[in-house]
Amino acid sequence: MSLFQCEHCGCCENTALSSQGFVNGMEQFYDWSYAPERKGLRLCSACGPTSFASGKPTEYGKWHGRFPRTFLPMGIFHTNSVGNLEHTETGSENFWEFEIAGKDGEEAACITN
Repeated sequence: MSLFQCEHCGCCENTALSSQGFVNGMEQFYDWSYAPERKGLRLCSACGPTSFASGKPTEYGKWHGRFPRTFLPMGIFHTNSVGNLEHTETGSENFWEFEIAGKDGEEAACITN
């Protein structure tokens, strides 16, 4: 269960709660018509597809609530060799110290109607 940064909204997510981030072969199982530009991006549960390719609804399109949603600056974190989210410049795994405030409507911005 690795942590990663969502490439759409910037929050920290767990692969076990987001269909492995909807990449690495997982994208074929989902309907991307809601936001085709997101296909191929590593996404959190809130930014993920709301329908399977079959048309059946998914559990995604909203935050799972299993842990608090933590927004981070984009592009300065990576998943390290032990599966933790690491600040690229400092090597710190304490990503909470880099948390930024989510903008009003940030979660809603993940969903395209």
